[in-house]
Amino acid sequence: MRNLQFDVIDEATIGKKFGQLFNKNWPAYRAWYLDDGEEARPSYLECISALQEHMPELVPVYQEILKLLDCDDLQARFLSLYCPPTFYSACSQLIYKKEQTALIRNYDFPAFLCEGTIFRTKWLDKQVIAMADCVWGVLDGINDAGLAVSINYGGRLIEGKGFAITLVVRYILETCLTIEDAVAVLKRVPVHLDYNIALLDKHGNHATVMIAPDRKPSVTQEMTSTNHQDPIEIGKPLFLKDSGTRLDALNWINANHETSLTNTVTQFLHPPLYRPHDSNESGTLYTVVYKPAAGHVSYIWPQHMLNLTFDHFPEQTLDIKYA
Repeated sequence: MRNLQFDVIDEATIGKKFGQLFNKNWPAYRAWYLDDGEEARPSYLECISALQEHMPELVPVYQEILKLLDCDDLQARFLSLYCPPTFYSACSQLIYKKEQTALIRNYDFPAFLCEGTIFRTKWLDKQVIAMADCVWGVLDGINDAGLAVSINYGGRLIEGKGFAITLVVRYILETCLTIEDAVAVLKRVPVHLDYNIALLDKHGNHATVMIAPDRKPSVTQEMTSTNHQDPIEIGKPLFLKDSGTRLDALNWINANHETSLTNTVTQFLHPPLYRPHDSNESGTLYTVVYKPAAGHVSYIWPQHMLNLTFDHFPEQTLDIKYA
């Protein structure tokens, strides 16, 4: 049995709660950041220069964080999320467009490595509800302009010079209004690994963008994605052997026009989309359903559901047990 605590935190501006979250998680993140040795990570000058060049709107937020936390050099470099160590996850994504529109995803990762923080913030001019990673990065989220974003690891095992995708997703939610805005960001901001990014806005516009550090982004109208990208390299095994099986399941759901949103979400709670922890190193930690038109978010587990909106966001702690 594995457990994970999810904390729902409401703090519009960067303050005491953010500081407590950082202090709680810093020992684990420090160990991860130094996993390859400190010399493997970029200097502070490289980090701040990259932020200023590629995501300048985030620089004041970054500097506010450093001031609040009284960061030393290593902490400042970590928080830039520029050229961090590698990290791989599973995950399945579906853009649902039938009786209503929604972005549905399973996040699959080892429970002991997940931060488990659901944050509502307003750091710039938009409210954001997001599942946090590396304290201020985002695994998936929605802003009050009606834009939802989630990520899957792309599975190509290619590493380059760029940012952790979680900070790029934060940047998208803080600065973008439309799918076109988000795609433009993904085309110009470098990332250090390959990912499949699902985007859906309140008007029902969508895109799945396949990005990688070694090639130009591929902007598609695909509504499903798992942990591989096209074209698949012949003779090279998939990063996760069930990636194709999960994609087939998603495509079957998508092709079945009679499948309701409720029934679709139910299928995310069962194999092959749901990855049990007793048989997978990266088991499913949560299912999330974003409805951009309504500004509504549902985090779902087999035995529990948490519904949140920008107007209804009660702070709480959930203890989730994974069989």
